[in-house]
Amino acid sequence: MIFLARYQKTALQIVLIFVAIGLLWLVLFSNILPELTGFKLAPSLVYFVFLILAALYLYKALSVPLEKSEQISRALSHNERKYRTLVEEINEVIFVIDQMGRITYISPAITLLTGFSPNELIGRLFVEFIDPRDEETVFKAFKERLRGQVAPLQYRILSKDGSSRWVRSLSKPYKNEQGNIGVRGVLMDVTDLVEKDMALIESEARWRALVEQAPDYIITTDLKGKIEFVNRSFFNVPEKQIIGQMIHDLVPTTQMKRVQEAIEKVTQKGGLHRFEIELNVEGQKHWYLVRTGPIKKNDVIVGLTFIATEITRNKNYERELEEIQAHLQKLVSERTLELKSANREIRSLDRLINEQLKDFETRLTKFLEKVESCAVQSAPPHLKEIQKEAERIKKQFAEIYRQLKEHGH
Repeated sequence: MIFLARYQKTALQIVLIFVAIGLLWLVLFSNILPELTGFKLAPSLVYFVFLILAALYLYKALSVPLEKSEQISRALSHNERKYRTLVEEINEVIFVIDQMGRITYISPAITLLTGFSPNELIGRLFVEFIDPRDEETVFKAFKERLRGQVAPLQYRILSKDGSSRWVRSLSKPYKNEQGNIGVRGVLMDVTDLVEKDMALIESEARWRALVEQAPDYIITTDLKGKIEFVNRSFFNVPEKQIIGQMIHDLVPTTQMKRVQEAIEKVTQKGGLHRFEIELNVEGQKHWYLVRTGPIKKNDVIVGLTFIATEITRNKNYERELEEIQAHLQKLVSERTLELKSANREIRSLDRLINEQLKDFETRLTKFLEKVESCAVQSAPPHLKEIQKEAERIKKQFAEIYRQLKEHGH
């Protein structure tokens, strides 16, 4: 049994048809027509050979393009299988939607994305699987695609379990074999990226709110001190007017050296640096504690931060405390001098009392001796009473003297 390729079979069929027509011609013009008309044609065998040769030439002429057509068909079939395999195995979802919004094709990757199989989706309206929050946006984009507008779109679709997944699609219009316009494109799962972006935006908004509401001045600069960000107006100067200026231009000339030293120390050593600065605003002095640090990217310093906290009140408290301490020191010194003076007076009085009491005691003793002598000589009737009284006075002054001595020591 001879095996023939499909293109050979087709060419052979054409040749056989041609030969059959030749045989029919041979029978018709060699036998039937001469008998009916009496007209005899040239020898039929010559024409029959001519027909055979023409058939062989026709077979040869047909087999070559048919073979090429067969090769092209096989190549197309191979490519179709290859690309179908590629479409069905990639993670992105390929979809085709007709002009009515019905899903006519969707790749198997949709199962990993939503849990739906392709058979569950084909023939249904695509809007059934769009998150209600994004239905209007997606339907509007679908109509724009039908009109030829091409643009990426990000939205949420519904999974089989009712949850939502973020996807990004890129689609464009196309015409099918019947000339009807539809939309085909690709879906990519971007849920993780969107959630990270949303978390980053939320975190950035939260930190920006904290920075903007902070009582401190927060300024970032490049390595040369050019201001790139400030969290609020600087003494009624809007942020837009501050950004782009050099940070040392915001302070008086007398304070520029401190700022420049801070920039040099942080950029060279990479650590933190603190310094105090005094600003004169509308005739009032304001003191600030400035903390300077590096901004790093991949362990390389790319900028600087300046956080200035107002310490004017603390400075005022310190000054008042110093004044109070000085006043207290003065009072202590004055009281010490007064105590020393009083002590000298007490000692002087003590010496005076001691001397006077001793003198008084001596004189009183002599007086008593005289009284006693008089009593012995004259012996007046009240002399004993005088003596007793004198003794009491002597004892009383002796007690006073003792107490004063103890107090003096």
